[in-house]
Amino acid sequence: MQRKHKEKEEIVGAGRYFLDKNTHTAEVSFLVRDDFQNMGIGTELLVYLTYLAKRQGLLGFTAEVLVENRPMLNVFRNIGFDMEKRIQSGVYELKMIFRE
Repeated sequence: MQRKHKEKEEIVGAGRYFLDKNTHTAEVSFLVRDDFQNMGIGTELLVYLTYLAKRQGLLGFTAEVLVENRPMLNVFRNIGFDMEKRIQSGVYELKMIFRE
């Protein structure tokens, strides 16, 4: 995601997903630069990645999130996925199924 800042464009966030053809899901990841966090950019990235994944026929996402990264967990929770989470070694393993 780019934002025009002081007459130049800067990259302030990025997102992508990696297909798992066996499960028709994808591992999703995205990041937002520290000084642009808590502005809804992560949510917008996830919404757009979800749109693209659904168009591709995927059923959901998986992700790994550090336990202390509460803002990231909230982004996933607030999007409205049917979500299962499992904790292992300080990392949440998330499995998120898309809703229609």
